Formats: sequence, structure tokens, C-alpha cells
Amino acid sequence: MKTKYFFILLILSALTINSFAQSVSFADDDLQRGYYTRPYLRYEAESGKCSTNAAFLPVSFDQTTLQSEATNQQALQLTAQNHFVEWTNAQVADGLTIRFSLPDNATGTGTKDTLALLVNGEFAAFVPLDSYWAWQYFYKTMSPVYPDNTPAANKFPRMRFDETHVKLATKIPENATFRLVKKNANDIVCTIDFVELEDVPPALTFDEIADVNKVQYTSANGSLQSFILSNLGKTIFLPAGRYLSDKRLNLNADSTKLIGAGMWYSEIFFTASSDDRGTYNQRGIESSRNNIVIDGIFLNTINNKRYYDNNDSYQVGKGFMGSFGSNSIIKNVWVEHFECGAWIEAAQNLTLTDCRFRNNYADGINFCYGTKNSTFEKASLRNNGDDDLATWSRSNQTCENNTFAYCTAENNWRASSLGFFGGKQNSAHHILIIDPMEAGFRVTCDFPGASFSTVGFSEMHDISVYNGGAQNGINGTRGDLWGNQQGALHLNSSSQYDLQNIKISNIDLYNSKFNALYIGSTSKFIRNLILENIYIHSAGNFGAYFSGTKGDAQYCNIVYANIGAANNTNTVPSAFSFTQSAECVSAVNNYTLPTFKVSSDKGQITISEIEPSDTISVFDILGRSIFCKNNAPETLEIRLNSGIYLVKNNDGQAQKVMVF
Repeated sequence: MKTKYFFILLILSALTINSFAQSVSFADDDLQRGYYTRPYLRYEAESGKCSTNAAFLPVSFDQTTLQSEATNQQALQLTAQNHFVEWTNAQVADGLTIRFSLPDNATGTGTKDTLALLVNGEFAAFVPLDSYWAWQYFYKTMSPVYPDNTPAANKFPRMRFDETHVKLATKIPENATFRLVKKNANDIVCTIDFVELEDVPPALTFDEIADVNKVQYTSANGSLQSFILSNLGKTIFLPAGRYLSDKRLNLNADSTKLIGAGMWYSEIFFTASSDDRGTYNQRGIESSRNNIVIDGIFLNTINNKRYYDNNDSYQVGKGFMGSFGSNSIIKNVWVEHFECGAWIEAAQNLTLTDCRFRNNYADGINFCYGTKNSTFEKASLRNNGDDDLATWSRSNQTCENNTFAYCTAENNWRASSLGFFGGKQNSAHHILIIDPMEAGFRVTCDFPGASFSTVGFSEMHDISVYNGGAQNGINGTRGDLWGNQQGALHLNSSSQYDLQNIKISNIDLYNSKFNALYIGSTSKFIRNLILENIYIHSAGNFGAYFSGTKGDAQYCNIVYANIGAANNTNTVPSAFSFTQSAECVSAVNNYTLPTFKVSSDKGQITISEIEPSDTISVFDILGRSIFCKNNAPETLEIRLNSGIYLVKNNDGQAQKVMVF
């Protein structure tokens, strides 16, 4: 039988370890889900994936723990001088990104520390860390609408991690060891989640731009804003360097191009204070004109909060905002520490590709206010404080035929990684969602605006969610910001309009923290919902949970495996018609969940529920057979060294397992 998920770990991580160097790969790359063409490799600070003389934090989904916001809910803490973490490099690299956490201070402006990078034992660079942009806080007892950045005893934190990236002066060779060392003798705890390394392409130069209508900016030209205003409609080149701007940049003429030397080379840093009533919104790039091109730039800002004065009327600026007219292109940009990475209003045929929208205080990107025929693809989104990918038909302006594709969304700390709120024939496909604190992806009717259309379908397909959803409980400990439960896939016809004409297919929900699939209603109905090929691999509670659901839906091929304390589903409400479609056939696409189960604990794997007369084989990461048992008993226990193994039966069904 077809083993479609050969590279998925039984421990339900989206990552596997490469066999020689210590980089990890994403299990869904073979399915082309997520940003599978990304140029970087990841190195996790987890047991069995690095060398260290420091201590690992144990796996925890308890939101009061720091590691609940880390990848795989694990991290490493460097607590003393000369504590280190080390890996072996898989390929030549000179671009280093570190996902880290340092403690906050009493005023919410963070603390600083420095790591030393050693390559093959030789000093290579100092890497400064600063938690200034991290640590957002919500009130425990008040309605926690928006976060602020001031700690207090009656608040709970989120966004406890941030990132820094450094272009190294010298490349790290393939198979070299690289070590991060805490050099300072202080009591600041440095928590490392992971690092990423990539081979950065050479910087683009002015001479390489094939456009006679081009100009080059230098600091001798005056302010960047005034230079852009004087050269609208031209190709404006920013050579490698860091450029300060105390004003929002408005590309207010058709065919203006803003081209940098590359996202690792050309940085625009917005310096206007978000604590000042007169300057709080002076950041980001805005345009309402056609055929705009932005390429090869890193955007960052002094801002460290979502709103000025914690008031949503005082928005502190998005990385990209406005409509960008028709047929504009944004590519190869890196955006951090804005209110949103991009908030797009009424765009037509806008394309964003090969972007990194990370560590922002609200949405990664939102196609809003009637945006149509626009695409966001091949991108990394991480550690954002509202929906990573969203389309919202706000103010009754229908968003139509927009697409999110081939994106990886990780460590979202509020709302969801993918959200559809009204609209017509929008789609999302080949998306990888990892470690959201709340919903993995959601289709809801919570927000006012244009409803879901009765014409055609909005479709979501080929999506994987790892560790999604949230169990209800005390806010700040479990649940969403209000302590409510969220499904890994969350569908709710709530207060504004009916949830209708939605088709969701080829979905994998792994290790959902509570209910994997949530289908609920409050005052509105679900109509014409289609669910096909939904594979639920482990859940803490129900595989599918219905809450006051009203309306109708059809399903085909919902498969459950390793559901936790509850049954596959609770009782379907009588007001909800949930029927198998007439054309449905079992084992669609030849997909079959293994009939056996595998668990791992302290150097031993246990294989249970083995079918009579099955042959069970175990292979190591290099494909070598290390165990084979014909006519296996119902349960097998096998002692193994640490590593990754593939367990197969004679039908070709397979599961991967990691042994610690």
C-alpha cells in the first residue's frame, strides 16, 4: 500500500534529523506543503539534536512555561558563563538566524546579552541579543483584547521569543562545527530554540540593474523619504547598508521600483517613536499606485508594541500597507516588529513571494477591504501575534479569488496561522502550520463585513497542522486569550453571517492539543460545508467535536488514529445534518493509516495492535534493516540506541519513531 507519509515522525513533530550533519528537515517537504523551497537549514536546540553542557527545558504545553512557545515545546537554556550549544553544519553558510528568549525587565524594554560564535573551535563573531521587541502582556482578569509591553503581576505573557540574524564575514564550511557560547558572567538566562543557516547570495549592485531609468540612493542625497519623493516612477536602488527613516515611505506614482541589494544587505530601519502621539504611525511602506515593485529589502523598526497607548485607533504602522493598485510585486523582503507584516486594502493582482514575515505584533499578512486576484506564496511566517495568513472581507467589501500557497507558519501566539473571514472563492493550499498556541487554521463568522459568498467555494486543501488547538481553561494557562478551546481546524458560524460554501480537503491534523476538528455554531448556520480526506493523527480529546452546530455538511473519508481520552467524535447535534457524500469512497488516494501503533520511551519502542501473521521490520535512518519478526505477536518491545527508525509491516504501512 502507498506510504504517503514516509517522513512523518510518530512523535508528531514536523521535523526529522538529517543523517550526518545535525540539521533537521520538514516532514512535509515531500508533499510540497509549506515553504519547501526555503534556502535555509534548521538546527534545533533539543536533546539528541545538538551538543551542549547546559540544560534542556522539558516538553510543556502549559502556557505559563517559556517552552510552550518554542518549537516542539522544547528549548535549551544557557544559564552560566561558557555554557554552549553546538552543531555540525550540513552545507556552506554565512547567514545565521537565532530564535532566542531573554528575560524582560521591569519596564518592558528587555535585557541584553552576547553570544560568541565559534567555528571549528575558532572565534568567528559576536552575536548580540536583545529582548526589547519580545514579551507582550495581557490582563488576567480583564477582557484581554490587545497586548501591551509592560509587565505586571495581574498580566500573563506571550511572544516570549524573538530572533536576530547576522550576515557573517566568513562562511562556515560544510561539516564544520559551529558553537554558540554565553561569554558574559551575568545571571541573564539565554534560551535558545533553534538556529537557521543559509548560504547568502552575493549582494546586487547598481550596475547589475538593467533599467536606464534608475537612480542610486546614498546618505549624501539627504533623507530617504525626500529622495524617494524626488524620484517617483523610477527604479530606486538601495545598496548594501542600514538606512534610517523617521517617516513612512509612500511610493505614490505608478511603476516606482524600490530595489535593495538583498534582504541580508539592505535594511530600512524606522526610527519614529511609537510612544509619541505625534510620531507613533510613521513607519512602513505604503502605496496605492500600479505596477509597484519592491525587492530585496529588510524592514525593521524601533516599535515594540501593537498599538500606541494600547488603543486600536492609534495603529503603529504595517510593514506594507495600502492597495498597491494593480499588478504590483513584492518579493524577497523580510519584515519584523511592525504591527502587521502587510495589511493590503483593495489590491488587484498583487503578488508577494519569497518573503519572511516574522515577529510582528498582529497579522503576518491580511488581504482585506475588497482585495482580489492576489497571491501570497513561498513564504515563512513566524511568531506573529494575530492570524499569520488571513483574508477578511471587511466593511462589506468582498475579497475574492485570493490565494495563499506554499507557506510555512510557525509559533503563532494569538488567533491562528490561517484565517478566512467572509469572501468569495478565496483559497489556501500547500500550507504547513507548526506549533500554534491557539487554532491552527480557522474559518469563522466572528468579524463584521461581507459574508461568505453563495457563488462558488472558498477552498482550503493540502494543509498540515502540528500541535494545533487549545484546551479550555484559565487564560494564560490554557485556551485562547479568553481561556476558550480552539480546534486545530476550527469552524464556527458565530455572530455575523452564515458559514457557507466552504470546501476543505486533504488535511492532516497531528497531535492536536485538545479537539482536532471543531465544528460549532452560535447564532448563525453552517451551510454547504464539504470536508474530504481529513486525517486526524492523535488528539488530546475528540477527533471531531460538535458544539451547538446548526445547518448541513457533507464529508468523505475522515480518518481517526490514536485519539486520546475521548472517542473519535461526540454526538452530532440534531440540528446539524452531517452526512457522507454519495460519491465518497474509502481510502481515497490510496491513503491508509497503519493498523499498528508505535510508542517510544527511554531507549525502547513498543509496537502494539499488530495484525495476525504480520511481519514487522525496523530500519535505521540509512535504510539498513536492524530488526525483522515474521508472524509477530500482537505486541513487540525492542531496545534501540538513540536515533530515528522506520517501522514497517508487510503491507508497506510505515511509521517513523524517534528514540531518545
